[in-house]
Amino acid sequence: MSYEAIIGLEIHLQLLSESKLFTAAPTTYGKAPNSNVLPLDMAFPGAMPVLNKKCVISAIRMVNALHMELDRLIRFDRKNYFYSDLAKGYQLTQFYHPIGKSGHLAINVNDGIKIIRINHLHMEEDSAKQIHVGNKTLLDFNRSGMGLIEIVTDPDIGNGKEARIFLEDIRDIAVSLGVSNGRLQEGSMRVDVNVSLMVNGVNGEIVELKNLNGFKNVEKAINSEIKRQKEIVSSGKSVKPETRRYDEDKNVTVFMRKKNTKIDYKYFQDATIAPIRISQELIDEALSYKPKKKISLDFLLPETLDEINNDSYLSHLFTLLKEEDLATLKVSNFVLTRVRNEIKRHGSDNLLQVEEELIKLLHLYEDSDLTYKQASIIYKQLLETRDSVATLIDKNNFNDDYDNKELSSIIDEILVKYKSAVYDYKAGKNKALNYLLGQIYKETNNKVDSLKIKDLLLMKLEEK
Repeated sequence: MSYEAIIGLEIHLQLLSESKLFTAAPTTYGKAPNSNVLPLDMAFPGAMPVLNKKCVISAIRMVNALHMELDRLIRFDRKNYFYSDLAKGYQLTQFYHPIGKSGHLAINVNDGIKIIRINHLHMEEDSAKQIHVGNKTLLDFNRSGMGLIEIVTDPDIGNGKEARIFLEDIRDIAVSLGVSNGRLQEGSMRVDVNVSLMVNGVNGEIVELKNLNGFKNVEKAINSEIKRQKEIVSSGKSVKPETRRYDEDKNVTVFMRKKNTKIDYKYFQDATIAPIRISQELIDEALSYKPKKKISLDFLLPETLDEINNDSYLSHLFTLLKEEDLATLKVSNFVLTRVRNEIKRHGSDNLLQVEEELIKLLHLYEDSDLTYKQASIIYKQLLETRDSVATLIDKNNFNDDYDNKELSSIIDEILVKYKSAVYDYKAGKNKALNYLLGQIYKETNNKVDSLKIKDLLLMKLEEK
């Protein structure tokens, strides 16, 4: 028997925009459930959609980057189905008239070039998020109405490696063009995979793989599914059309549900959004955007550089740091701890508001005018108050310092006061050292460089 894997991808990218596809509701990640909503997002009667210009610009950029034909007349259709996360009972999408058609992307595979055809690219809105708690299902409408583009390939991919490379290239393009942040962990990039096996020239049934997280898992899941289908066919049985998920621990795909019938979504053109003609001025505006150059710093690990380049705000910030001669190991470590944590928890909106002051703070930290602890305190207060760095430094009274004699005396007092912590440190409990350091920081009001304190403390502990 001759086997050939036939693989197609359906990729959803969440568009970078301050507001949703059809409403002015904010898109900030990580906010309290049901706080980023307006009437249309929850299907209130009478609420009307207004198309977001920035989302259209992002779609045009991606259409151009993927060598697609641009449909200059925007039209939306209703995809009708009932599900608890779709309050309106339909999804606004572009079924009949996608904004982009007949494209391709060349990928590097095994030291050669392979062309992957792209069937179409369309805009659509996201649904709400279901949260299952015990026997209850809660709904968070923050995601409802988020702007998406869906990229659908032709079945030109032959194995998991090709799929992974294609997805990585798509994400790189989207991030460099400011189209999406491409964060899989936030759901900003999602992919479904259709896998079938051609046996002796005859196409087999399609199996859909869903809920895949991470490009490496996509590669493993596809290869595992190809292996599974080969074993079924080799035993004389036939592959059934179904939806499966990937079990990372066992490296196998697992049955989810059958796909015996095709759902009829009864598409029809939406009447609340009149057809919109894309002007040449809008196309010129979209294509005038210059792709971001990749950040390259010798002292950072390749995986850290990948994270920076795949995050729209981090790549933007590091570009600024290079322009300000602040792209040093010292500043990079501060950014990759303090700033990255803020992005993970609350997104980048707040950071954009304090960016100018953040650069001033990092200059002071790089020049050792502020210790790491002091810079961290100012950074936290900067996000909370949006006061200037100079004002916050005055408020915290960071201008005074301790000479070595005063500092030595304070450490001696701490060691006497917390004898049990000294004993624990001597017994090999490293947490005790951090405890002692914390007490010294508190006593000195964080006015002394943390490395200076640690060196002196360790010296005194050795003498004990």
